[in-house]
Amino acid sequence: MKKRKIIILIILLIIGSIGIRKLDINLRYDMGMREYYKHNTALTEKEKELLKEEPFLVGVYNDPPLSFINEFNNYNTGIMVDYLSQLAIELRSNIHLKVGSEDYLIDAMKSDEVDVMVMENTDENQKEFDISQPLCIVKVKILVKTNSSIEDVKDLKDMTLVALERDNVDGRINKYFEHRSNVEIIEVDNIYQCFALINNDIVVGFVGDDMEAAHFLNVTNRGANFRFLEPTLYEKEMCLAVKKENSYLLNVLNKGIIQLKKKNLIAQTQYKWLGDFDTDSIDLRHIELAYKVLIAIIFIIGIFSSWNYVITQRVNTKTRELSESKEELRLIIDTMQSGIMVIESDAIIVECNDAITGITDIPREDLIGADYNYFKTLEPFVNRDNMNKVLNVGNSYYYVTSQKIANNKSMIIIENYTEKYFKEKRARQESKMIAVGQLSAGLAHEIRNPLGLIKSYSYIIEKHSINEICDHAILVINDSVARINKLIENLLRFSKLSNDETKSVNIENLLSFILDLEKKNIEQNGVKIISNITGSHSKRVLINEDVLRMVLLNLINNSIDSFKGIEREEKKIHLTMKIEEDYLNIKVTDNGCGIEKEKLENIFDPFYSTKENGTGLGLYIISTEISNNDGRISVESNLGEGTEFDIVLPIKG
Repeated sequence: MKKRKIIILIILLIIGSIGIRKLDINLRYDMGMREYYKHNTALTEKEKELLKEEPFLVGVYNDPPLSFINEFNNYNTGIMVDYLSQLAIELRSNIHLKVGSEDYLIDAMKSDEVDVMVMENTDENQKEFDISQPLCIVKVKILVKTNSSIEDVKDLKDMTLVALERDNVDGRINKYFEHRSNVEIIEVDNIYQCFALINNDIVVGFVGDDMEAAHFLNVTNRGANFRFLEPTLYEKEMCLAVKKENSYLLNVLNKGIIQLKKKNLIAQTQYKWLGDFDTDSIDLRHIELAYKVLIAIIFIIGIFSSWNYVITQRVNTKTRELSESKEELRLIIDTMQSGIMVIESDAIIVECNDAITGITDIPREDLIGADYNYFKTLEPFVNRDNMNKVLNVGNSYYYVTSQKIANNKSMIIIENYTEKYFKEKRARQESKMIAVGQLSAGLAHEIRNPLGLIKSYSYIIEKHSINEICDHAILVINDSVARINKLIENLLRFSKLSNDETKSVNIENLLSFILDLEKKNIEQNGVKIISNITGSHSKRVLINEDVLRMVLLNLINNSIDSFKGIEREEKKIHLTMKIEEDYLNIKVTDNGCGIEKEKLENIFDPFYSTKENGTGLGLYIISTEISNNDGRISVESNLGEGTEFDIVLPIKG
């Protein structure tokens, strides 16, 4: 009898344990035990090799907030996009996105243009594709104002609701109300129109996807003004789909999905997008009753002493999972190039990533927990007037945005906009200069014709000069003609720059030739040029000689001009040329007047000059030519101390 009781107790204990485990898996992962144990395994070596071969191409379609285009940076974003990013990390594989309409992506799946597609789990889709475990469940619910007297669907009789056109495909929402209430449904294009109709009391509420409504209320901070009614019209399981013949890929995806659920990443992602406005309405009374019955049985059979141990183990497991999730989320945030700060309403920095440290040069441990007003470096980034604007801080440009993430917290995102800023500026400038170049060419040729006549007749008049006044007038005319002719030469060089011809050039001979040309100018200004050619490569290289000559002449002349009007014990220009296998590095350094910091940014712009009689074309021409030849030019200067130009030109193979 005693043995029989022990067996019964063991059976009850096993049944109770299985029941608790089954209930726990269902609550946590929304799946049965069979599916859980099937997919809760490590990737096989074959699956790992598959992931290494090539990245997945996943099709996503526009369905806010699951996926949509961010209007600020044109990137794909949304809850599903975040899930796929986390899935890529979990599987240690690259996942690329392909955006298109739902019909287009289905056709792309059939033709193997995409490997995986975000898809609703329906009977029709199951016939054609293999469907994964759900990533999330979208519930179609009814939303009304908090102060509304409507408590149930029956209270909607003879009233009007608004719905998004895409949510009422095939009249699925209308079908729900056919035999329940005389409810009229108005269809609109976007969620903003829905809430405008509700606020203006044209309709009594919204019917549609709970996530889209919750996301809108979260970002607009209006969640307290609305509530969902208890019944759910129907649910949509959003899953990943593959072709029937790719069942091995489906198994890999399911393994990744269950790991995301175990690490609570899916719940955290939904909180990120939906905030505190919880759209779920789960009745846990039956679950609680089952727990109580099981606990009572376990208590009766004398297992209460082990219950505390089980609970402790669960708490530790959950704590560890949360800790791991936090570390993984920290890793994701720290790998972002944009700076992120989370700030409480009292200006206290509660969190930031590594990019902020790079931008401000302030250690993270000094930032977290501190008042941002304490740091002057942060002042331009936290100023409300600077939000959604491009800021110039030092030599860099940043785009700053602010987003509310909780009632008393906001997130400031600082994007490095420097490269994009200069690209946009360059593009605008180049489009202008194409037209200016064409105008310059025509204008230069038109001026040369009358200028030639002036020069010719000046020569004739000179032979008939009768006094010093006439001689002086002719001298002024000739000097003016020469100055105009020099300007024309610059205009012609501006409109038609060098050719693309490369040839073998002896660098040493070319430098000697240019220094001989400038010898008189150098001696007149009392300047000493120190030149040096180094490098492992031969001094005869294959390069664009026109560009090289243009660069050297222009920079030497600019350095000589930098000494005008200033006193120096010794005026020096250091010219070094380093020859490598595939590039030529030129540095021209002087101890002249230098350039003001605020002017450095503009010296390569056309018609911008720091000289009194400069045309502003020289540096623009050589920078354009260097860029056209896949080279680069940079400058550093200190006012009153001197300037250094650093040029790299490619050597052809």
